[in-house]
Amino acid sequence: MTPVRHIYQTLARGLQKRRDARAERTHWPQWFLLLGERERARWSAPDPAGLKPLYPPVDRFWADPFAWSEGGRRFIYLEEYPLRTARGRISALEIGADFEPLGPAVPVIDEDRHLSYPFLFRFAGALYLVPESAASRRVDLYRCDRFPFGWTRVGTLLADIQAADATLFEHQGRWWLFCSARQGKARLNNALFAFHADSPISDRWTAHPGNPLVLDYAGARPGGRVFVDDQGRLLRPVQHSVPRYGYGLGLNEVLELTPERFRERPIWQATGKAAGGWRAMHHLDWHQGLMVMDAQRLIPRPHIPGALTNQGQEADS
Repeated sequence: MTPVRHIYQTLARGLQKRRDARAERTHWPQWFLLLGERERARWSAPDPAGLKPLYPPVDRFWADPFAWSEGGRRFIYLEEYPLRTARGRISALEIGADFEPLGPAVPVIDEDRHLSYPFLFRFAGALYLVPESAASRRVDLYRCDRFPFGWTRVGTLLADIQAADATLFEHQGRWWLFCSARQGKARLNNALFAFHADSPISDRWTAHPGNPLVLDYAGARPGGRVFVDDQGRLLRPVQHSVPRYGYGLGLNEVLELTPERFRERPIWQATGKAAGGWRAMHHLDWHQGLMVMDAQRLIPRPHIPGALTNQGQEADS
């Protein structure tokens, strides 16, 4: 990122932060879900406005959704953030064929720390989940013992690093872990770091020598699962946090990824405002035909005695 671009982004974010502070005196930003069926040919050009919105109760938000289907049942794992506790937890929401919930969201990992971004993957016959826990300065690994609600922490992938949105994928025989991190001049909302290992459940990950691979508030932080589209392109969802956190979403094509090199280019992007008239939009995922995203709206702030106001990792600059 050039010095001029950095100055522009900093000024734009600072101005928007002051504007938002006025609006949020009486309203609060609530994340909600967008979901629908999408065939693989449409993965590289999402249509957020064509998806069905699914709103949480007014006293919480739902964000960072990851879809998973098993045994004929569909679930969305997500960050559930109750205003009363001001701390994110991982919950699972079962949905029916009409994309309506079959019951309330069920907490599956609820600890005395903020958790979000419940990245799911299957390896060697087991289902794993890697949540964000940046404040703990580690990236932990959980294994599903009783689907869909029974999870056990079984290890730590990365330690002594304030990392967010860990996203794992296999590429050319090697496992990669992409994340944002707060380190030096890098911030959670403007940096991409990469690590590689022989196995996704390893505790020995090698840092890419180019870290941070990207420094940019408009296209560095991960925004969902890395995937291969119907044209064979490796695509990386990215967050656009100018002028505010989560303002928009993009897809970058990874052109080169080796233990020594990295190149990518943007191929699609949209803002929440342009896509559906929403305040923000910063995540997407697909699993077995189900596409799920999140978006943000302003709603009147509910009166909840004793409620806190911390917004997890959104405040990191």
